[in-house]
Amino acid sequence: MKKLVIVVFAILLASCTQTKIAYIDVEVIMKDYKATKALEDKLKAKQEIMAKELDSLQGPFQLKVQKYYQEAQRMSAQKRAETEQALQQEQQFLQGKQQQASQELQKENQENSEAITKKVDSFVAEYAKTKGYKLILGTSGKGTVMYGDETLNVTKDILDILNEDFSKE
Repeated sequence: MKKLVIVVFAILLASCTQTKIAYIDVEVIMKDYKATKALEDKLKAKQEIMAKELDSLQGPFQLKVQKYYQEAQRMSAQKRAETEQALQQEQQFLQGKQQQASQELQKENQENSEAITKKVDSFVAEYAKTKGYKLILGTSGKGTVMYGDETLNVTKDILDILNEDFSKE
């Protein structure tokens, strides 16, 4: 009986110690973090350069196609077949370039997202240790945290520090 009383007392005592918990809105962090915006701008600029490069290749190809349609009636069957094959090969080349550019942009976007997520996760862990939090939950829209007292929301504090650190880089 004494042991039971001691166990119950220990449980009550343990429940009285307050565990410091907070949460952050991950969507807000990722949307408003200056590093995210900088990488998005960089990726957009690269996408525009690639689009211009592809357009510069598409223009001459379209002219060749138009010329072919204008002259196809006067061509021999062999010349027409050779021209069609050459145009088809060039079209496949251009489609390959488009696909390659798209994959390159996707890969870079994914790598950037992973790098930012890793940096934010690392920062949040350090922030939690510094501020004495035992647990920081991440929420996204209507995610895992269904309700949280606004005093537990440390999103703004974390975002401000992250942006300040990014501005120093």
